Amino acid sequence: MKNPQAFWNEYFSKRKPAPDVVNDLIFNLHQSGKHEHVIAAINAALINNQSQPWMYDVLALSMEIAGRPQQEIQRVLLSRIDFSATDVPSMVYSAAYLSRFEADEQALKLYQQAAKLQPARPESYIMGLRLATKLKDAEAILWAATGILTHVWIKDHQQLHVKALNALADLEQSLNKAGRKAEAERVRSARKAALERDLKLELTWNGDGDLDLIVEEPKGTVCSFEAPLTAGGGVLLNDGYGPKQENCIEEYLCASGFPGNYTVRVRYVSGNIVGQRAKLKITRYAGTEQPVVETMIVPLAKEDQLIRINLEKGRRDKKSQVPGSPQNTEKTSRLRNRHLTDPAGKLSRSARESLNSFRVSRQVGVSTGQQSPFVTGVQNTGGIASQPVITVIPEGISLTGAAVVSSDRRYVRLSLSPQFTNVTEIFTFSFMNP
Repeated sequence: MKNPQAFWNEYFSKRKPAPDVVNDLIFNLHQSGKHEHVIAAINAALINNQSQPWMYDVLALSMEIAGRPQQEIQRVLLSRIDFSATDVPSMVYSAAYLSRFEADEQALKLYQQAAKLQPARPESYIMGLRLATKLKDAEAILWAATGILTHVWIKDHQQLHVKALNALADLEQSLNKAGRKAEAERVRSARKAALERDLKLELTWNGDGDLDLIVEEPKGTVCSFEAPLTAGGGVLLNDGYGPKQENCIEEYLCASGFPGNYTVRVRYVSGNIVGQRAKLKITRYAGTEQPVVETMIVPLAKEDQLIRINLEKGRRDKKSQVPGSPQNTEKTSRLRNRHLTDPAGKLSRSARESLNSFRVSRQVGVSTGQQSPFVTGVQNTGGIASQPVITVIPEGISLTGAAVVSSDRRYVRLSLSPQFTNVTEIFTFSFMNP
């Protein structure tokens, strides 16, 4: 029999099998442990213009199993990027795949390129910091850590910010020890600039009720519970509700905002608010040498209460592209419908019970996209093995929608939020204890 490369070159040069036939062929070769044939077959298919998106992934894995040099595997991975990295999500996925094969330097460069295209996307900085720390790349650590402090506002962002601050502190200390005082000063200045916040709003109240904070930004973007992240740099950090005092807070932050007038709407949603008033704390230019802090009492009514804020020294000059991250839910839209039919908050007993159930799980999102099961935790059962805890993680394209009917039943307002999700890194492990 001819050697594998010659055999498969002849096969694909004379035939053009259907993609599903090639899938089955490669799968059967892999199942039989004929990894050299898998490598030769995929190479021949690529040479004869019969490529498929999955081929580079399988080729890299087969080459790793066959013990091929790391340099050859990384060359395949870079070819995969040229083939598949057509947008930022694909680039982030490709970078995670490169990291899986220890091509950390190439992966880091890809994260940096993705961040240039979409600065507001958090994954590039989070995963880039891990690689930069591993590689001990001072410039990359500075880029990733300041990027986290400026752009990352996802759930549990406080922990990520602490990691970024620790990374910058370690970098500054190491530079000082090495006598590189100028570079250490540059790190210190970059950290200070990354912690500056153009505008921060905190709305607090007492009682078993719910208020909403809605911010209309200068360039027409609106930050609210339906759109918690805007192209104008605004982000709704917390959408609170009573009765627990620590949760009676709405927080809006614009780290880098457009100069101009911001219109703040305080909306009474439901429930009993102590004194029928709330407190709004406005902080401009936090982290600078001259922060401006103002506190006011906001009386509540059926209509939205409007507060206008002028931000003269906003640092943003263009809108950013917002990654899809809808946080509105079916339950949230049901609350809005309930509010339209009962604006005074005088709900029936059954409606009040439904509202209490809603409050327990208000932050849980509902989507219609494809979902994949993943193990996100392990529960020790006390025996020789551990029981996996399975969680469903959405992946692919999903669309979340909320419909609100006007009180006169003449109009329906639709809020649609698409979401594009990729699982960027997967680790395989055994549940058996060592």
